[in-house]
Parts: sequence; C-alpha cells; structure tokens
Amino acid sequence: MDFDEQFLFLSFLFLECVFLYLMTQENRRWWVRPIFRERNEKGAFRNIFTHMKTKDPEMFFKYTRMLPDQFDSILCLLKPKLLKHSRREYLSPALKLAMTLKFLAHGGSFQSLSWEFRVGHSTVSKVIFETCTAIWDTMQPIYLKSPTEQEWINISHQFSNRWNFPHTLGAIDGKHVHIQCPLNSGSLYYNYKNHFSIILLACCDADYKFIWADIGAYGSEHDASVFRRSQMGKQLDEGSVQLPKVDQLPSSNVEMPYFFVGDEAFPLKPYLMRPYPGRQLTEQKFQLQVGMWKQHKMNISDKFCCRLSRARRVIENSFGILASRWRVYRSPLLCSIKTTEAVVKATICLHNYLKTEAPTTYVPPTLIDSLKDDGGTNRDGEWREIIQNDTNLTPIGRVGANISASATMALRDKLAEYLISDAGAVSWQMAYVNRGRF
Repeated sequence: MDFDEQFLFLSFLFLECVFLYLMTQENRRWWVRPIFRERNEKGAFRNIFTHMKTKDPEMFFKYTRMLPDQFDSILCLLKPKLLKHSRREYLSPALKLAMTLKFLAHGGSFQSLSWEFRVGHSTVSKVIFETCTAIWDTMQPIYLKSPTEQEWINISHQFSNRWNFPHTLGAIDGKHVHIQCPLNSGSLYYNYKNHFSIILLACCDADYKFIWADIGAYGSEHDASVFRRSQMGKQLDEGSVQLPKVDQLPSSNVEMPYFFVGDEAFPLKPYLMRPYPGRQLTEQKFQLQVGMWKQHKMNISDKFCCRLSRARRVIENSFGILASRWRVYRSPLLCSIKTTEAVVKATICLHNYLKTEAPTTYVPPTLIDSLKDDGGTNRDGEWREIIQNDTNLTPIGRVGANISASATMALRDKLAEYLISDAGAVSWQMAYVNRGRF
C-alpha cells in the first residue's frame, strides 16, 4: 500500500469516527444534567461547606473531622496532585478534598454525594479514588514513615513509661474491612464470618498513632498464614527491619530483645510477645490440685497477661478512634477493591496527621480508655459505645500457628519472671490480677 492509499484509508477512517460521534451526540438528552449546572449556586461546597468553614468551626469539625486551619494545611499539600487544567470547567482541589472528607467522615453512597455536591456519579468515584491516593502518596512519607532505630527506642520508652511494659516497639492487631462482593472475584474475598472483606493488619505506638499498616490481603486467606504472608511479617522474619539490638531490661541485668505485643491470635516470636494460652484456675484450686509450684507459674502467667493486655489495648483504642471518627467504617464499603484500599490508606494517614497536629481536638480524653485511680483498672472510652453496632471493622481470627520454639517460650518466661521481680513489678498488679478471685 503506497502513501496515497494509506492517506485515503486513514481519512476515511477519521470521517467514519466523526460521523459515529455526531450520531451519538444527537441521541444525548444533554451534555451536562441540569442539576449539575447549578453546582456553583446550589451545591454543598459553595453553601454548607463554605459557611461552616468561615462562620462555624465547631460544625466544620463535625463535618470534616478537622478544623479549618488543618483543612487548609492538607489542601496545600495535596493541591499539586489534585489541580487539573482543562478547557471545560473542572473541579477545584478544595471541592475534591471537601467531598472526600465528607465521605470518609460520614460514609454513605457515591450517589448521595453526587446529589449533595452536584457532581456526576462517575466523577464522584474518580474524585474519591484520586484524592485518597493523593493523601497516601503525599502524607504517608511524613506521618507514616518507617521509624529509625532511635525512634524505635523512643517508642519503647513511651510504652514503658505510660503502660509499664518495657522493650515494647508497638501493639499489633488486625481487622476485616467489610466490602461488597467484588466483580468476578469468586470466593477470594469471602471470609469465615460469611461476608466479603479485605484484611487490615496494623501496628501502633503508645500514643495511638499507626506506625505500620498492611492492607489488602484476601478475606478468605487462611488465618494462620495472614501474618506470615503480610509485608510486616515477612520483613520481621527476614530481619530487614532495623530494630534495636538486644538490651538489658530496666534496672536489671536481664537481656531481652525488643518486641511487639499482640493478642492470642498472633504467633509467639522473638520479636512478638503474646499472652500465655488457656484459662487459669483459682489459687485455691491450684493449692488443692497441682501444688505450690504450678501455683507460682499461674501467678507469673496471670501477671504477665495482665501487663501485656494493658499495653496491647493501645491498638484496640487506635482502631476504635479510627472507626469512631471516620464513619465510612460504619457499614460495608460499596466501591471497588482499589478504591477500598485507597480509602483505608487515607483514613490511616489522616488519623496520624490529626493525632499529631490536633491531638486533644481529634481525640478528647473521654473518647479513649483511661485508668481509674488505682492505676491498673481501665475505664472504657466513648468509642466503644459509638461503634458497638457497626458492621465493618471486625476482629480477625488466629493469624499464626500456636507452635513456638522452646527458646522463644523461654524468652517469654524470662520476661514474665522479670515483671514479678522487684525491678519490674508495679504496685497495682497484684490487686488487679486477684480482683474478684477470692
């Protein structure tokens, strides 16, 4: 085919495409729906949002979970990624961020956001994904970066000072994030709780801020392999994380590696401490049945589990704050898998940002668990009541095997012995362990 024939063929193909396009446009009722043409006059951004931002900061906080100054700070960070240039009218970065925060803070459907902000349904979906992705890409390196060795040690000091558990680098837990059935996914995301989900594994510091997050494992994945196959588990097993070196426990010559704490669902590892298994008998039954030596072991394990549980409740509260502030977790997420993962990542970054920049506004003292005057008894926070009927973030099952190496169990025994020694004991632990027992 020579040049003239190629030119004629391409010209004919172009004219045919133009003809088909014009035929399509003739069948459209309108290029932009009339309701969307009134976005600037009647949309929520120019009316409700702007009014609250300028005249009612308290309602603005309820609407977006942040104050106007924090909104402007986030907008400055995200603006380069959200600003688009087009011959047609385009959505401003401020409107995109406002729409996304409204969705994250209160949940609902994309269709309701479409009506509220006078934006097309498909546009809402794109905006939510684009803005959540921008939040993660921009804020994760600042507010969710990997700690350095010195920062790990600082976290350990926080756990020791605030929660009386030494050498702790963080508290780990996992949740099922309830989603609608993804298209053509079969049973990949269908979990043992009879709904579709992805798995969120996270670790937090002593101040309820997330320091690690692993998002997106299939809900159907076998519980025992979830942690082992996660990025977090792989890096810890391979030793690629720069954790502090083995050091002596405070006020003693007992050497102990630094570790994370988790509940009985997690495996016992040198870098991960979990409670002793099984239920304990009363002191009287131990005296009658198994003698004083096992009674001593019972006291050690009870005190160890009590102290570890106190440190581990930090991650419970972190998830509680996340779910109570960002009500998108109230019910199943009605969006694609990639948008769901972007939403979860965005809420974690926003949680850390607000916990850092506005800690008392974002997390008032009554929202989280607190300690009673005896120093050891917990008082439940308001987040437990707020999310008690939610159906989205639900606990995961066992995420690792119960079989542990004898050397690792010996490490746990050594730590437990330290916690009842003069160097490691606290004044309230005996009364707390024996509460209601005798």
